[in-house]
Amino acid sequence: MNPLALTLNEQLNENNPHLLDMMSDLGKNMYYPKGILTQSAEAKATDYNATIGMATNRDGMMYADTLYDMFNHLSPEEVFAYAPPQGLEALRDLWLKKVLADNPDLQEEQITRPIVTNALTHGLSLVGDMFVNAGDTVLLPAHTWGNYNLVYGVRHQADIQKYPIFDENGHYTTQGLVDTLASIEQDKVILVLNYPNNPTGYTPTVDEVHTIVEAVDTLGKRGVNVVTVVDDAYYGLFYEDVYTQSIFTALTNLNNPHVLPIRLDGATKEFFAWGFRVGFVTFGLSNQASKDIVEAKMKGLIRSNNSNGSTPSHSAVRYVLENPEQFNKDIQANVDTLEARYQVTKEWVYREDFQALWQPYDFNSGYFMALRVKDVNAETLRKHLIEHYSIGIVALNDTDIRIAFSCIEKDDIPHVFESIAKGIKDLQN
Repeated sequence: MNPLALTLNEQLNENNPHLLDMMSDLGKNMYYPKGILTQSAEAKATDYNATIGMATNRDGMMYADTLYDMFNHLSPEEVFAYAPPQGLEALRDLWLKKVLADNPDLQEEQITRPIVTNALTHGLSLVGDMFVNAGDTVLLPAHTWGNYNLVYGVRHQADIQKYPIFDENGHYTTQGLVDTLASIEQDKVILVLNYPNNPTGYTPTVDEVHTIVEAVDTLGKRGVNVVTVVDDAYYGLFYEDVYTQSIFTALTNLNNPHVLPIRLDGATKEFFAWGFRVGFVTFGLSNQASKDIVEAKMKGLIRSNNSNGSTPSHSAVRYVLENPEQFNKDIQANVDTLEARYQVTKEWVYREDFQALWQPYDFNSGYFMALRVKDVNAETLRKHLIEHYSIGIVALNDTDIRIAFSCIEKDDIPHVFESIAKGIKDLQN
């Protein structure tokens, strides 16, 4: 093991041995090298800095005017320079302020400064690198985003186990998760919580969050190390009376040494900036030494993975966070549009004349909703709708389909569900 990694682990063992126990072999071996980036940082104040792989002249960085013409509000430094592995420091501070504003029950000293990732999938993968060994148990909801299987099941060779989040009538339930956690016999488990849920668009209520968090706390008090990965990709898109803080907040407030809350969020969905690929990972840690060690290891993982993120994207997100007045109005207008589509969708899917065709799963937030179709195969229906009705949906399994009302105009939603109903009747007959 590299001496730098060994030192980090020794420090972590002194300050937070449970956190060290949670780490994967890769996580324990990871460190941030004192290489080119460190030496370049130390050389910034020199008259002749010949350390970094960029081209400069007396005026600063060399760049192409035709590229720079694409950026109206950013300086050349904010466009062309390398971002550090952990992201632009100003952006990290601004996102931290946003996290605290969105989660009033959270205190700054309880969490790490957010580390910038190449959107949420990169963050999920980094968490896997840090905490998931082959054979470790990863708990996913039965209705889940398929990429979790690639990230944790394929890349990290975890043992994927799933817990139900809906009963036979399509109503959300916490009982499946509570029972699953109560039956855990391993000394470590990675629990993925995704709300608003993709693919079903459900966010728990305050009481439901309390039940989930209590079950996690009980498992931790049994001595089981619980790495809780909170995927908040669709955070803020709430249309009903739900728990509007992140469940990360409630988990962090447990102060259970066997429970490690990790939050993944970002500009992708919250800022309607999908292609910018700007996400964040934040840890629920209050011990400063632990914070420093986790950041060093995460920087090493990023450096060894994609090196660093996109400076123009980081700078653009920083710009709107620094200039929020009009930007917040733009975002709220988009959220209002989605909520109007949600209301129409909810009105149509529960109509009495459709109940022989499908069973909706509870939904109250996000981009999506899901249906359990009756007496037809979901994949067969998907192809039938494309061929005969020019409508695209996602088949989740043999019985369930996902509809993204986020990308259907409000006035077109009735037509879409009427066509899905016709398609099911075609196949039933």
